[in-house]
Amino acid sequence: MLRNFDESDLVNNKCSVQGKRSRVNQNRLLEFRVSSEVGHAGQEFLVRSATLWLKADLIRTRENKCRTEIFVFKIISQLPDTITLSSQDFNRAMSEPITLALEESRSGWQKINVTTIVSKWLTDSRTDKLQLLVDCSCCSHWHVHIFNREIDKISNKNRPFLVIHTDPNSAKRVRRRAIDCSADSGNQCCKQRFYVSFKQLGWEDWVIAPPGYYANYCRGDCGHPRTPDTYNNFHTHVIEEVRKTHHLSGMQPCCAPLKFSSMSLIYYGPNLDVIKRDMPKMVVDECGCP
Repeated sequence: MLRNFDESDLVNNKCSVQGKRSRVNQNRLLEFRVSSEVGHAGQEFLVRSATLWLKADLIRTRENKCRTEIFVFKIISQLPDTITLSSQDFNRAMSEPITLALEESRSGWQKINVTTIVSKWLTDSRTDKLQLLVDCSCCSHWHVHIFNREIDKISNKNRPFLVIHTDPNSAKRVRRRAIDCSADSGNQCCKQRFYVSFKQLGWEDWVIAPPGYYANYCRGDCGHPRTPDTYNNFHTHVIEEVRKTHHLSGMQPCCAPLKFSSMSLIYYGPNLDVIKRDMPKMVVDECGCP
């Protein structure tokens, strides 16, 4: 997750939960990695916000009201895949936790602010993965979906995921061979950057991330003289020769998308399940004259 977004660079499977069985004190670790499409740990990302989404379902109300809290620890030491730590060793291996109080009136998906943890991880060249330990106190009347049991792996719809919003100018981008529209483009066929806000579309109640994206579009015309090597296929060349020979203005070729790319969308499904899907052909990357 996931191509790069100008508003949400790292989303869900761009940093995805790994299938390894790493455990600390019987709790399965959440492990996230940066995909090769986005970059790598140690690359300078300016993180604006990072949110860990966890599903916590209330099983039953409780008479004896104790404070129910989720704790999120970052692993800061190299550990074996499976280990049981004493209290002293645990404190040395973990960062200070981020806490979230669970409220019975807010059963379901919980959002935990992990901006500080993720910022340090993405600028730390020593590790390419982020390991988090999730624990919960006074949680006997809750089911927190952290996949400690093998059977839990079947319920992918409840898997934790990470959404990161970065400064689009902070990460190195792959420069595409395309003509972008500018003040000097004139009426030449070019790609116009165009941002679509899901909030303005009225979709913010079901789209989780990103808040929007650069869909882009093509503008300009293709009426300028062209050499044979600039045509994408022989058919277009023939039609253009016919148009010029017979002065058929109605056959004017159009500036159109030549290359698209996908984008990842995280949204609520019909039953309020969280779905992550790579949507094909959502972003115009290149424009040209066929």
